[in-house]
Amino acid sequence: MRKNQDNAAWRIFFRVVERGSLTLAAEDLHLEPSSVSRQLTALERRLNSQLLNRSTRKISLTPVGTRAYEQMRPLIEEMDALLAGLDQQQTTLSGRLRVSAPVALGERHVATWLAAFQQRHPHIVLDLLLCDRALDLMAEGIDLALRVGHLPASSLVARPLGALSHGLYASPGYLQTHGTPQHPGDLPAHRALIYSWMTEHSPSQLTLTRQGQVENVELNGSFYLNNVGAIRAALLAGAGLHAGPDWLLDEALQRGELRRLLPQWQLPALPVNLLRLHSRFVPERVSALSDWLAECWQQLPGPRPPVT
Repeated sequence: MRKNQDNAAWRIFFRVVERGSLTLAAEDLHLEPSSVSRQLTALERRLNSQLLNRSTRKISLTPVGTRAYEQMRPLIEEMDALLAGLDQQQTTLSGRLRVSAPVALGERHVATWLAAFQQRHPHIVLDLLLCDRALDLMAEGIDLALRVGHLPASSLVARPLGALSHGLYASPGYLQTHGTPQHPGDLPAHRALIYSWMTEHSPSQLTLTRQGQVENVELNGSFYLNNVGAIRAALLAGAGLHAGPDWLLDEALQRGELRRLLPQWQLPALPVNLLRLHSRFVPERVSALSDWLAECWQQLPGPRPPVT
């Protein structure tokens, strides 16, 4: 009985940490907030350690709580995966899946993919976090993260999906006023829209290639934005030129609202990966969603250059 109580209490603890609120965690778990509070207090008594700092405004982890979350969450998930594998009668996926993705890509594609996944597996509860910053999977309780860009060294497990091609774009109105660049060397004389959260290199630096020829250019950044949807709006308004993902700008290009600049020159494609925490036993629902997202990615229209 004590073991079952501890398992339930740990799951409550994980949910409180991930939601940052006793009330929100209670809603997710279909419990009363008072019950959540009692079970957390009982768990702390059994451990003889305080896991959470609680106040009327904020809940935060103590050092012991941080260590407990980082070490216990993978263990509980591994146990769940083992039990699911032993249960030969289990034929449906269930449980909560927390996914993160960049904002524009999530709005345009990932939300639709997840909706289709849930239609196939109606007992799955989905929690989609859209953020252009790289979130901490452990701290945020994220099962899968879709990331665009080269990955820093880490203990995370990466599943390569492909890559996103990029191009140089500007509106006809901007080009009419400022002229059309004919060579990469012309670009510094133009106003540029810069994605300020670019982590590949300095956000104002571009590398363009053509038949073995390489040109490194420092753009004249006049407008810095931290969201690609906002960059698209500013680009359409004629605020400057931008080196951005083709998938985001292709429809505006087809409608004549944007023009492709220096089409004979290539910009580096950015790799796309699915990330998860390292664990010996991966819950079946996580593996199933990973496979589904990889399948959806392959069905995207347009070129998707391989990761190099």
